[in-house]
Amino acid sequence: MVTPCDIAAYIEELKGWQINREEGVHHGRWDHRISAVTVCWKATPEALEDAGRRGDDLVIGHESLYDPYDFDFNAFVRPGWQNWGTNERRKKLLQKYNLTFLRLHSSVDGLYVGQGFADMLELGEPTKAHDGAPLWEIEQCPLSDLVRRVKEKTGLPSLRVCAPKGLEQKVSKIGLLIGGAGLDSNVGGQQRLIDAGCDVLISGESDNYGFRFAAENGIPTIETSHEVCENPGLRRFCGVLAGRFTDLRFTFYENPCVWQMA
Repeated sequence: MVTPCDIAAYIEELKGWQINREEGVHHGRWDHRISAVTVCWKATPEALEDAGRRGDDLVIGHESLYDPYDFDFNAFVRPGWQNWGTNERRKKLLQKYNLTFLRLHSSVDGLYVGQGFADMLELGEPTKAHDGAPLWEIEQCPLSDLVRRVKEKTGLPSLRVCAPKGLEQKVSKIGLLIGGAGLDSNVGGQQRLIDAGCDVLISGESDNYGFRFAAENGIPTIETSHEVCENPGLRRFCGVLAGRFTDLRFTFYENPCVWQMA
């Protein structure tokens, strides 16, 4: 019998220490006996419907199950969030299909998601700065050429680009901002890469202040999307689980980019 507890224990074995504060079973039971698993970036209603109709009994999601983000220890959560429409829909689908939800986030980031982003962009192996910050070096080229490369590798027809010195600025040392690491709340990560010598950033998700922080340092930023940059690593993670728990059926659900240019 395999349970969510067994899967979490396997992740702890891989990383060498316990899963982190934001991770764990956020709906259902740790001892729920499971036979079929969906792995996804976020347990949207579409992902839950897909898992339930297939007869899965566990959903492993990377991002927060309910809104607002990190509802379980967010000090600024407004009372009554449990009854928000987004949360009610998810809860009803979890109950309808008797699904357990296991969140595995920062543990999987370190094991698979970061490298998955680099592999999607075909950047090869990184070099490490003195503080351990990874940089990917490419042949020097105009920023516009790198933008075209990122479009091709991600399959996204349009990207947001912050180009403080124009699209012809020459770049060669790439710093990757996985997931939401390009947001203003995470500018410490940007500074670490800038200190390491990067001259261009490729992010999953950025915001105005995040763009501006890099721009004031003369560093351009190419934004992909949070889900698109993390899907490759999560797909790999799904395959690793399938190789370890061979008696279970695993399916990867690919969350599409939620926005489009209009």
